[in-house]
Amino acid sequence: MLRNYLLSGAIALSSYIAIAQAAIANPIDQLLETRACPECDLSNANLVEAKLSGANLSLAKMRGADLQKANLVGANLIGTYLKDANFQGANLRWANFTNADLENVDFRGADLRGAKFNAALLKDVNSQKSLFCRTIMTDGKLNNRDCRVSGD
Repeated sequence: MLRNYLLSGAIALSSYIAIAQAAIANPIDQLLETRACPECDLSNANLVEAKLSGANLSLAKMRGADLQKANLVGANLIGTYLKDANFQGANLRWANFTNADLENVDFRGADLRGAKFNAALLKDVNSQKSLFCRTIMTDGKLNNRDCRVSGD
Protein backbone atom coordinates (compact mmCIF):
# COMPACT_ATOMS: atom_id res chain seq x y z
CA MET A 1 0.00 0.00 0.00
CA LEU A 2 2.82 2.39 0.88
CA ARG A 3 4.46 1.48 -2.43
CA ASN A 4 1.26 2.44 -4.33
CA TYR A 5 1.04 5.71 -2.39
CA LEU A 6 4.66 6.64 -3.18
CA LEU A 7 4.24 5.63 -6.81
CA SER A 8 1.10 7.73 -7.27
CA GLY A 9 2.83 10.65 -5.50
CA ALA A 10 5.82 10.39 -7.86
CA ILE A 11 3.53 10.29 -10.89
CA ALA A 12 1.59 13.31 -9.64
CA LEU A 13 4.83 15.23 -9.02
CA SER A 14 6.23 14.45 -12.47
CA SER A 15 2.90 15.44 -14.05
CA TYR A 16 2.92 18.72 -12.12
CA ILE A 17 6.49 19.46 -13.25
CA ALA A 18 5.60 18.69 -16.89
CA ILE A 19 2.55 20.98 -16.72
CA ALA A 20 4.57 23.78 -15.09
CA GLN A 21 7.28 23.50 -17.75
CA ALA A 22 4.70 23.49 -20.55
CA ALA A 23 3.01 26.55 -19.08
CA ILE A 24 6.20 28.59 -19.44
CA ALA A 25 7.65 26.82 -22.47
CA ASN A 26 6.62 29.78 -24.63
CA PRO A 27 9.08 32.58 -23.80
CA ILE A 28 6.60 35.30 -24.80
CA ASP A 29 4.05 33.95 -22.31
CA GLN A 30 6.77 33.65 -19.68
CA LEU A 31 7.82 37.26 -20.25
CA LEU A 32 4.30 38.64 -20.15
CA GLU A 33 3.45 36.64 -17.03
CA THR A 34 6.64 37.14 -15.01
CA ARG A 35 8.34 40.13 -16.71
CA ALA A 36 11.51 38.07 -16.70
CA CYS A 37 13.05 36.15 -19.56
CA PRO A 38 16.83 36.52 -19.41
CA GLU A 39 18.68 34.72 -22.21
CA CYS A 40 15.37 33.87 -23.93
CA ASP A 41 14.98 33.72 -27.68
CA LEU A 42 12.31 36.31 -28.46
CA SER A 43 13.29 36.88 -32.08
CA ASN A 44 10.46 38.42 -34.11
CA ALA A 45 8.24 38.52 -31.01
CA ASN A 46 5.11 40.64 -31.21
CA LEU A 47 5.20 42.69 -28.01
CA VAL A 48 3.28 45.73 -29.25
CA GLU A 49 1.96 47.75 -26.28
CA ALA A 50 3.32 45.14 -23.84
CA LYS A 51 3.49 46.23 -20.21
CA LEU A 52 7.03 45.26 -19.27
CA SER A 53 8.17 47.89 -16.79
CA GLY A 54 11.11 46.57 -14.78
CA ALA A 55 11.41 43.48 -17.00
CA ASN A 56 14.61 41.44 -16.98
CA LEU A 57 15.59 40.74 -20.59
CA SER A 58 19.34 40.60 -20.06
CA LEU A 59 21.19 38.67 -22.77
CA ALA A 60 17.93 37.88 -24.58
CA LYS A 61 17.91 37.40 -28.35
CA MET A 62 15.28 39.78 -29.69
CA ARG A 63 16.19 40.26 -33.34
CA GLY A 64 13.28 41.83 -35.21
CA ALA A 65 11.09 42.07 -32.10
CA ASP A 66 8.17 44.50 -32.39
CA LEU A 67 7.95 46.57 -29.21
CA GLN A 68 6.00 49.53 -30.57
CA LYS A 69 4.40 51.55 -27.76
CA ALA A 70 5.60 49.02 -25.18
CA ASN A 71 6.22 50.13 -21.60
CA LEU A 72 9.77 49.12 -20.67
CA VAL A 73 10.39 51.69 -17.93
CA GLY A 74 13.44 50.57 -15.94
CA ALA A 75 13.85 47.37 -17.96
CA ASN A 76 17.13 45.43 -17.85
CA LEU A 77 18.26 44.96 -21.45
CA ILE A 78 21.94 44.52 -20.65
CA GLY A 79 23.71 42.60 -23.40
CA THR A 80 20.47 42.02 -25.31
CA TYR A 81 20.64 41.37 -29.05
CA LEU A 82 18.08 43.77 -30.57
CA LYS A 83 19.13 44.06 -34.21
CA ASP A 84 16.20 45.22 -36.39
CA ALA A 85 13.92 45.72 -33.34
CA ASN A 86 11.12 48.29 -33.41
CA PHE A 87 10.66 50.56 -30.38
CA GLN A 88 8.54 53.25 -32.07
CA GLY A 89 6.70 55.26 -29.44
CA ALA A 90 7.92 52.99 -26.62
CA ASN A 91 8.43 54.20 -23.07
CA LEU A 92 12.05 53.34 -22.34
CA ARG A 93 12.67 55.70 -19.45
CA TRP A 94 15.51 54.44 -17.25
CA ALA A 95 15.93 51.28 -19.38
CA ASN A 96 19.44 49.83 -19.32
CA PHE A 97 20.85 48.95 -22.77
CA THR A 98 24.47 48.55 -21.58
CA ASN A 99 26.43 46.37 -24.04
CA ALA A 100 23.30 45.76 -26.14
CA ASP A 101 23.45 45.25 -29.93
CA LEU A 102 21.14 47.93 -31.32
CA GLU A 103 21.95 47.79 -35.02
CA ASN A 104 19.19 49.07 -37.31
CA VAL A 105 16.81 49.72 -34.40
CA ASP A 106 13.83 52.07 -34.74
CA PHE A 107 13.48 54.39 -31.74
CA ARG A 108 11.29 57.00 -33.50
CA GLY A 109 9.19 58.85 -30.95
CA ALA A 110 10.48 56.74 -28.05
CA ASP A 111 10.97 58.18 -24.58
CA LEU A 112 14.65 57.55 -23.83
CA ARG A 113 14.94 59.87 -20.84
CA GLY A 114 17.33 58.39 -18.29
CA ALA A 115 18.14 55.36 -20.46
CA LYS A 116 21.66 53.94 -20.39
CA PHE A 117 23.50 52.97 -23.58
CA ASN A 118 26.98 52.42 -22.07
CA ALA A 119 29.17 50.52 -24.56
CA ALA A 120 26.10 49.59 -26.66
CA LEU A 121 26.38 49.15 -30.42
CA LEU A 122 24.27 51.93 -31.93
CA LYS A 123 24.53 51.56 -35.70
CA ASP A 124 21.97 52.80 -38.25
CA VAL A 125 19.56 53.72 -35.43
CA ASN A 126 16.57 55.96 -36.17
CA SER A 127 15.85 58.20 -33.19
CA GLN A 128 13.80 60.95 -34.83
CA LYS A 129 11.47 62.69 -32.37
CA SER A 130 12.82 60.60 -29.47
CA LEU A 131 13.22 62.26 -26.09
CA PHE A 132 16.68 62.45 -24.57
CA CYS A 133 17.28 63.81 -21.06
CA ARG A 134 19.87 62.40 -18.66
CA THR A 135 20.37 59.69 -21.29
CA ILE A 136 23.80 58.06 -21.04
CA MET A 137 25.20 57.46 -24.50
CA THR A 138 27.69 54.77 -25.64
CA ASP A 139 30.68 56.99 -24.84
CA GLY A 140 29.40 57.62 -21.31
CA LYS A 141 28.38 61.21 -22.03
CA LEU A 142 24.98 62.59 -21.07
CA ASN A 143 22.53 63.61 -23.77
CA ASN A 144 20.30 66.32 -22.31
CA ARG A 145 18.79 67.52 -25.58
CA ASP A 146 15.18 67.50 -24.38
CA CYS A 147 15.58 68.43 -20.72
CA ARG A 148 13.39 71.28 -19.64
CA VAL A 149 14.77 74.09 -17.54
CA SER A 150 12.87 72.66 -14.55
CA GLY A 151 15.07 69.54 -14.72
CA ASP A 152 12.43 67.17 -16.18
